Amino acid sequence: MTKVLRTVAAALAAIAGVAFAGAAAADPPLLNGTYGSSDGDPYNVWTFVTGCAPAGCTGTVTSNQGWSTPATLSGGRWNFTVSKPGGLTCADGHYEPAVVSMSVDPTTLAGVLSSDSNYGCAGGVVTQSPFQLQKVG
Repeated sequence: MTKVLRTVAAALAAIAGVAFAGAAAADPPLLNGTYGSSDGDPYNVWTFVTGCAPAGCTGTVTSNQGWSTPATLSGGRWNFTVSKPGGLTCADGHYEPAVVSMSVDPTTLAGVLSSDSNYGCAGGVVTQSPFQLQKVG
């Protein structure tokens, strides 16, 4: 009976080891393909090319508006930043350059866009807006 119990215990330990090893080695969530906003805005289409190496996960985001920027995976979200001339409208209606940072959850495709123009608009302007992506290609 003791030999049977030892055999069962060893088998269970081996199964548990394989199960936990598989969970620990799960691949990070990549974001690859072409995505647009869920409202169908044709002016915001981004193509993501991402991958992971032992040093971390990185990629490139290219927009149909003519810009391309590096992306990094941090905290389970893909993050990238773009400097846009005339990217922010000030309270008086004129445009100023803005640093636009975006963060996307690769599982839900929910994102947050943050614009910062503290140096150009009187009093500084920082805005945040949620957005939702959908795969279009």
